[in-house]
Order: sequence, then C-alpha cells, then structure tokens
Amino acid sequence: MSTTNPFYLLPLFAAAWFVHSARRIEGPGARSFKVFVLFGALTVGTRTALVLLGPVNRGSVLAAMLEGLRVAVMLAVFGTFSSVTDSWRILRLTPRRFHEPALAAALALSIAPRTIVAAARVREAQRMRGIEPRRWRALPALAVPVLATGMEEAGTLAESMDARGHGRGRRSSYRTEPWGPAAWATATTAALAAAVFLLVARALGGGLTPSTFPFVWPEASPWLVLAALSFSLPGALRPETRP
Repeated sequence: MSTTNPFYLLPLFAAAWFVHSARRIEGPGARSFKVFVLFGALTVGTRTALVLLGPVNRGSVLAAMLEGLRVAVMLAVFGTFSSVTDSWRILRLTPRRFHEPALAAALALSIAPRTIVAAARVREAQRMRGIEPRRWRALPALAVPVLATGMEEAGTLAESMDARGHGRGRRSSYRTEPWGPAAWATATTAALAAAVFLLVARALGGGLTPSTFPFVWPEASPWLVLAALSFSLPGALRPETRP
C-alpha cells in the first residue's frame, strides 16, 4: 500500500506466486488465486482506460497503470492467502474475544472458493443442457444461478450458526497451536520486511512513489527489493506437521 514503484510491486507479486505454487491447498481455494490475478489484470486495464475520460498524456497513463498495478498485487497477495490457508481452521483457533471479527474474516476468505465451486456446478449443468458457457451471451445465464447459489449457501450458513448457538455463549474453548521454527522464521521475516517498508515510507526515501509529472525513471533500493522478495520465504521452508 505504501508504494507504486514497479521494482517493488513486481517482486511482491513474484513472492505471492511462489508461495501459492509451493504451499497451496488443493481445492477451490487453490483455483481462487488465478481468479484474483485475472481481476487484478482487469483492474489495471480499467484504471488505465479511465484516463481516456480526461486529459491524456504519458504521465497520466503511467500514473494510472502504477495505481492499478498496486491494487492488482494486493489482490494477488489476498489470493495467495486464500489458497494456502484453511479459513475455518483459523476460526477454530481464534480466542473467544475475537470470534466475531474472525468469523467475518473467515466468511470473506471463503467467498472466492465457494463462488468457484458454484460456477463450476452451474457450468456443468449448462453443458448438459447444450449451453456453451464460453460464449458472451451465456454469461447472464451463468451469473444469475451463481448469485442465487451464493445467497442460498449464505442462508444455510446462517441457519447452521444459529443451530450451533453462535452468539449465545455456546462456543468451543480456545486451543493454542504450537509454533515451530518455520512459523517463527516466517513471522519474524515478514515483520522485519514490513518494518523496512514502513520506515522507508516515513522517511520518504527509496523511490516508493515514482514521479510521473514529469516522468522520471523509478529508482530501486536493493534493500527494499530484498525485503519484498523475503516474503517468499514460506514457500521455501519445509512445511510443519500439524498436531
């Protein structure tokens, strides 16, 4: 969020892709990474196209592209997190006082996988009826059932939560999970890398926001590039066995 420099954003995207490739959990969540990357590319194109509504020059186009790239990288990072984590396991490990925020986060993380599963079911049903889902005319026929399925699943989830007494004090106790060397290395490296970016952003150094009016070729600090690449560490570490 603190930079639009492509020399930092692209290494961050590479780190996200590497972690997704090495540690993805097979299933709908793993396929959600591709969806987030496609939405990111669409964001870059849309943000750049909006420049056509105003004065067009090299600086405005480059600024729009860099802003879109920042959002695209953030979506890729979110897609990676969705593909390598079990949202409901995170919810079960959350202390009781943070149960409501954790539930909201778990629901948000499960939206993309559930939507992918629903879309696959609808596409298969359309093929059985002789409808070609790849045609543009078939998109409304795909979107409406997917939205309806999402609303139905949301209602089912709400009924399940009510049946289990959510919000009435009948919750399982919080159980901590031991951290191994890989977990500590990941957390420490991520904290240090984030601190480096925050300190540089506060000092307004390192070329975090390249100039586009007038255009100046972005500069890159080797330390910040290394900090961005260090987020790929979880993909290189040996996964720990769950208890």
